Amino acid sequence: MRLASTPEIEAFEERFEEAVRTGHAEDLDIIGYGEVTIGVKLSTPHGDFACKRLVPFSSGEAAEDAARLIASYVEQLQRCGIDVVTTETPILARPSGHVLYCIQPLLEPGTLGPDFLRGKTAEQAAPHVSRIFGHIRTSVTPSLAPDGQLSNWAFEGDRLRYLDVGTPFLRDEQGNDLFDFSQQTRALPAPVRAIVDRFLIEGILDNYFSIRGQALDFLGNLIKEGLGEILPPLIPVANRELALEPEVNEKEVRAHYRSDAQTYAFIQAARRADRWVYRNILRKPYPYLLPPRIERFG
Repeated sequence: MRLASTPEIEAFEERFEEAVRTGHAEDLDIIGYGEVTIGVKLSTPHGDFACKRLVPFSSGEAAEDAARLIASYVEQLQRCGIDVVTTETPILARPSGHVLYCIQPLLEPGTLGPDFLRGKTAEQAAPHVSRIFGHIRTSVTPSLAPDGQLSNWAFEGDRLRYLDVGTPFLRDEQGNDLFDFSQQTRALPAPVRAIVDRFLIEGILDNYFSIRGQALDFLGNLIKEGLGEILPPLIPVANRELALEPEVNEKEVRAHYRSDAQTYAFIQAARRADRWVYRNILRKPYPYLLPPRIERFG
């Protein structure tokens, strides 16, 4: 049985498009924002679902290629022992482009990694973090990588679930990315997109295909999640569980996070400026919903 029917998804997309046209998202039950994508709750008579809407693709073929890669990504992660939440990828043809949704059953409140660890001491958090590090250690290769950040995992009883499959980190034997990330950077203003595509995206992606990069990303992102107080005691856990040599230290983690935070803050500032130009000079609706200003906790 499908998670959500085609009419349900089409009605949902109409609501989303209306929010984009008006610039008001009050009628959407937003779960969370990524740096480019957005997650929204879809309620149906047969259950509630989390819908991650990717940036509309330039063609149906590009959207279908992405859906095939997502399916392959899920299969490869599962072969590594990662418990991926059931995911469907319906595609809708729209004037703005071909919209691909990643639809998953909505998880119970409090199970997402940051919520689950919030209020726990570093000692209490360490066994749960070690489980994530174990999956990172056994899945990261030159051709496959999860996005190991805490927000992409959920703790359901004894199960550790993985969520984020919308932008599959897959590479061929020559190290070329199989997913066309330039389709997603289409949401950026043209000058910023040129900078990101030419100078930044490769370095950002390389981090995921490196155990060390994954460790720095996971640990640094604790700051963004408001869990910076448990960061220092978890660094030795990462060094041990991921067999890092040389070991990472707090200074390196914070420098890595600061660099990432500055990059993404620049991108979001550019998108807000682009929205202002659309609305105040071009007198046109801005074609994307932007996150509120993100508190990156230093």
